[in-house]
Amino acid sequence: MRLTDRILLSCLRKQYQIKEQRTKDSLGWLKGPLLYEKGEIPENERVYVADSPKLLPAKEHLWNRSLWLFAKGKEAPERCVCAFFEEQVRPGELLNCVRKIYEYYEDWEEDLKKIQMDQGKIDGLLQASLSVFGNPLMVLGADFSLYSLASTTPLPREYRVFEQGKERMDYINAFTQDSVFMAHKECPEPFWTPDYITGHKAVVQNIRREDRTTHYLAVMEYKNVLGEECEDLLKILEGYIRYFLYNKVSGIYRRDETLPRIFLRILSDRTMDYMEASQNLSGLGWQGSHEYMCLVYKITYLDQRNISANAICSYMEEHFRHCCCFSYQDDIVTFFDLTLLDLDEDKVAGKLTHFIRDSFLKAGYSRVMKGHLNLRRQYIQACLALDVGSRKKPYMWIHHFNQIAMTYILEQVTRKLPGNMLCHEKLLTLKEMDERGSTEYMKTLKTYLDCHQNAVKSAKELYIHRSTFLYRLDKIKEILESDLEDTEELLYLELSFRLLEQDRQRS
Repeated sequence: MRLTDRILLSCLRKQYQIKEQRTKDSLGWLKGPLLYEKGEIPENERVYVADSPKLLPAKEHLWNRSLWLFAKGKEAPERCVCAFFEEQVRPGELLNCVRKIYEYYEDWEEDLKKIQMDQGKIDGLLQASLSVFGNPLMVLGADFSLYSLASTTPLPREYRVFEQGKERMDYINAFTQDSVFMAHKECPEPFWTPDYITGHKAVVQNIRREDRTTHYLAVMEYKNVLGEECEDLLKILEGYIRYFLYNKVSGIYRRDETLPRIFLRILSDRTMDYMEASQNLSGLGWQGSHEYMCLVYKITYLDQRNISANAICSYMEEHFRHCCCFSYQDDIVTFFDLTLLDLDEDKVAGKLTHFIRDSFLKAGYSRVMKGHLNLRRQYIQACLALDVGSRKKPYMWIHHFNQIAMTYILEQVTRKLPGNMLCHEKLLTLKEMDERGSTEYMKTLKTYLDCHQNAVKSAKELYIHRSTFLYRLDKIKEILESDLEDTEELLYLELSFRLLEQDRQRS
């Protein structure tokens, strides 16, 4: 086994008072120690124990890629990576000490190999490594879901920030919006997380697959101060953790996907047997007599990089016991059984308002419907609410289907023909007359329709005399060739105003 100079010197400092002179960069992984005798040709990447710097070879290139430990002496060449002791020790004693350090870490690696061969779990790897790191260890998913946590003693609440709890999402948002963390999110080398988020330091090693980070291996500073050597030790442990994650399924917690699987079939398979799906849902307690609502999240560009679906699904299922949250296509879909939750749609939406805003999400809500036959249509409603609402009012985070239903209807009827070709033909004549002269026939008619054909109220809204209003209304009826009494024609006129307004907004 090889150790880095940082690991070795850290262990030596615990037993001796040493003074070291080093290059800026670590030497990397070094082979076990040898006692150097004058005249020998040293190897590269080796630990050498010598009596004093006077024994160094004259040629610099023969010793500048090794670590030199001098039992006595006070000075060494400038580029020599070395350590010499403030109190002289015997070279043999120092050599034995270094060998024991190597043996200690070799025993640790043997334990890791044994756990791997015995089909153990990630928990076992972390437990076997606690004495090496002297601090708690944990493995997180890229979505900050906690896979495993190991500590010699129970940790205070402030150190268990990624366990299920009210503050968990706040910490996730803080990390994903922190520039320091995001700068190292895909880095293959270990990095230190900012302590101003959680209140304590941590060293993190990204676990990567196909040049993408899928998990985090972290050691937290708790009771014992973290040193630079932790970065190198994490690299050793990371290889064994990666094996378990990518070659085994043991040790990884997976959510029960029975309920999500049913909903995925409902959304994706149009030929499925709805009676069978209804029976399966009823068997899980989601009865046909219950009321349901669908919520669809659209993840922004920021969250596509930071927070995966699993973190959001975990949050939803933690705060709403009777909901089913899962990924579908490019969205995150949640179905609520409002009957089991004993909540109405306003209370559900109220509980999620701050979460949606703080997580930079966009959300669309369906209507509340009873039974299983409309579940897929509710999903479509939620998607339409999200799509149309985001275009109509992009500054809003949350959109309800009822708020965009009329806009959706107008968009559908104008897919093949523009609004001015679908509206009341005589209404265009009124519009042309207003544009040519100083008349206000369009405004007068719209006010009359908005006031439910109440002449007195309409005149007040227009700030004109009642007789003036009645004169205008007679002219409008003459142009429209209508007495404005037919209910279907009145509905057509109201719809025509909406169609022309939509044309104006598009242009």
